[in-house]
Amino acid sequence: MSLIWINGTLVDKADARVSPFDHGFLYGDGVWEPFRIFRGHLFRLTEHLTQLFEAAAELGIDIPLTREGLTAAIEATVQANHRIEGYGRVIVTRGPGTIGPDPRKLDPQVFITAEDYQPFPLELYGHGLHVVTAPVRLQVDHPARNRRTLNQLHVVLAKQHALKNGCLEAVLLATDGLVAGCTEGQLALIGGGKVRCPGGGDPVDGGLAAELAREEGLPVVGDPVTVDDLLAAQEVFLIGTSCGVIGIVRMDGKDIGPGTEGRFTRAIRERYRVLTRGE
Repeated sequence: MSLIWINGTLVDKADARVSPFDHGFLYGDGVWEPFRIFRGHLFRLTEHLTQLFEAAAELGIDIPLTREGLTAAIEATVQANHRIEGYGRVIVTRGPGTIGPDPRKLDPQVFITAEDYQPFPLELYGHGLHVVTAPVRLQVDHPARNRRTLNQLHVVLAKQHALKNGCLEAVLLATDGLVAGCTEGQLALIGGGKVRCPGGGDPVDGGLAAELAREEGLPVVGDPVTVDDLLAAQEVFLIGTSCGVIGIVRMDGKDIGPGTEGRFTRAIRERYRVLTRGE
């Protein structure tokens, strides 16, 4: 049994309900933020909640809980599901209203999940992912480029494209041709003795990539990144709340570097494991 926190009440997942007039359902009008549980601890929850509240403010959605109240609700959900390890999400919709897009006089709804999610087989860690570039490009000024909104159709289409091409992940591009990330997190590339993190990505994942890279003695820059940059890199890795750290070794049928996980990616992945699990 999996319990979901809905507006202050824990209910079984099978009994959870969303109004068909909720604007999150009708228009993708809402925001969400993931979090991870490692050894019973919520990993960097403060940073994730900062992201959530900033995204909600940009969309003009008033989250009906304080940060402290939301933290307590997340902790209660994790405990109710007996989660020592896991992946959760906080979802905030604008709330139920009319069939039209008028956002006035709606009461935001809050949902919290705490389950398990592993986007890539564990045996691929240490070997690396093969990826493709997604054909659908994200508008440069689209709020979903830098924020996790409920409007994630571009992610679904990218994942479908990857699976049709025998891959588990796709690289997302913006209309300006620059790399915007992947469906499961933030990209970073290593070359010339430094790490480059594409601008406009998720600050939590990007900040963690920079932190781990600096611990490995690699300077970090936030330069724009193109597909050609990825293909010319010595190493590329993906870092995300859902997937942790995993190398990308082949893209659009072309090897990145030697086509195997590089030593810096391996070292950063090990640092992530120590940071999250203390091993």
